Amino acid sequence: MITHLFFDIGSTLVDETECVEARIREVLKQDGAPPREVFEEKIAEFAVNSLQPVKDAALFFGLVAPPWDSSLERVYPDTAEVLEKLSEKYSLGIIANQSLGGEKRLEERGLRRFFDTVTLSAETGYSKPDPAIFRIALKSAGCRPENAAMIGDRFDNDILPAARLGMTTVRVIRGMFAKYYVIKNGSPPDYTIGELCELTNIF
Repeated sequence: MITHLFFDIGSTLVDETECVEARIREVLKQDGAPPREVFEEKIAEFAVNSLQPVKDAALFFGLVAPPWDSSLERVYPDTAEVLEKLSEKYSLGIIANQSLGGEKRLEERGLRRFFDTVTLSAETGYSKPDPAIFRIALKSAGCRPENAAMIGDRFDNDILPAARLGMTTVRVIRGMFAKYYVIKNGSPPDYTIGELCELTNIF
């Protein structure tokens, strides 16, 4: 029986499209930058194995990606309503790779109130897909893996490590680079959705 739902943040609860687009624009302004089409092909190659495909693609061409600008992130329109409904039946938590201040950003966006636990890489010292960050979150929530589900956009960061621990998995295919995060060396997620509102049909 599922009692706890854990969420990623980027491209799951929060739209990062403009953050990624801003980074790409700044990289392509630099001397020696390739055409956008070529750069995006390299991003796609790196996205298979990299946590930061834009940064790594820039380095490949001898360029520098600017720092991530979290001020450009926007909460998806369906996020608050879905979390409100789910929080009536389940304990909700966060498992996310975030820079320092992630919990404060959730507060500022009006989302912190929905979550009983927030487990972030900057605070724990572990980043997804390291199973340690998942174990920390489960322990903090007092939850066994078989009673938990992980909802996120990346197969490598969210789905695969959660499944290996015995958690139910839901992949949200949205965000600018969703098409790049391919399934490899593992089973597909238990559920695949295109919008967060579809979760209410599952849980």
